[in-house]
Amino acid sequence: MQVRFAGIGGQGVVLAGVILGEAAAIEGLNVVQTQDYSSASRGGHSIADVIISKEPIYDVIVTEADVLVALAQLGYDTVKDELRKDGLLIIDTDLVKPDRVYIGAPFTRLAEESTGLALTVNMVALGYLVAKTGVVKKENVEEAIRRRVPKGTEDINIKAFRVGYEEGCR
Repeated sequence: MQVRFAGIGGQGVVLAGVILGEAAAIEGLNVVQTQDYSSASRGGHSIADVIISKEPIYDVIVTEADVLVALAQLGYDTVKDELRKDGLLIIDTDLVKPDRVYIGAPFTRLAEESTGLALTVNMVALGYLVAKTGVVKKENVEEAIRRRVPKGTEDINIKAFRVGYEEGCR
């Protein structure tokens, strides 16, 4: 499965990609994770690609995404043509206005309401993605969160992930 996270700098899409990749590795799957971002640390586009497979992986970047998670309009506009025609588009419904069929939720608002921090939007969106696709097991994502987020933020990030997961199970 080829997954692409797209947003703007500061939304944590790279960390979300790293955590998804680590969760897949915990499950013994093959993984390639890459990222691309503009020179602007805040406000420029930010993209994280994750390729997950039971088979060997020969691509180093997402060539045709099975899933696109778009957290900002700029991110969506930058990569929307790289989502397969029958691919799954997941969006932050408050921030992205797509030109195709989508699913999603107001991820940033859910992050702010549940943790008080908009910057946990990446974990909310990751939870939603995992609930909707089953690409990896929930508990392995939580383990990857514990390993990868800054020390002292594990609980708030897991809380945000669970909020997104519950939203995705609706």
